[in-house]
Amino acid sequence: MSHERRYDLARQRKLDDFDRAYCDRIRDVVWEAIIVAARDPATGTASLRNYEIYDALLQLQALLLASSKDAGSPTKMREIGNDFAKRLRRLVAEFKKTYERNGVPFAVVHTDEMQ
Repeated sequence: MSHERRYDLARQRKLDDFDRAYCDRIRDVVWEAIIVAARDPATGTASLRNYEIYDALLQLQALLLASSKDAGSPTKMREIGNDFAKRLRRLVAEFKKTYERNGVPFAVVHTDEMQ
């Protein structure tokens, strides 16, 4: 294998490696953007409308996935969807345990409990 080919393969592997710090930065900026977009300037409170936020985030995932090579394969898209679903269930369970132990790190008001 030529030196150039080995370099290209090593470069590709580096690009494909999952970067936790990058992921955390993106997550934190997206969370902050949600809070900023939801904040009522008059009261300073942020009303987080869960289903609208879920849908907006799902649309962003679809926007990104549509640009990938995997988007052309229905089988690959099903695998990605299944992987997302498994990860979502695991993360929700982890956060619920953390919230039960430490409390939720933001105020929660359930609209169905308001009078």
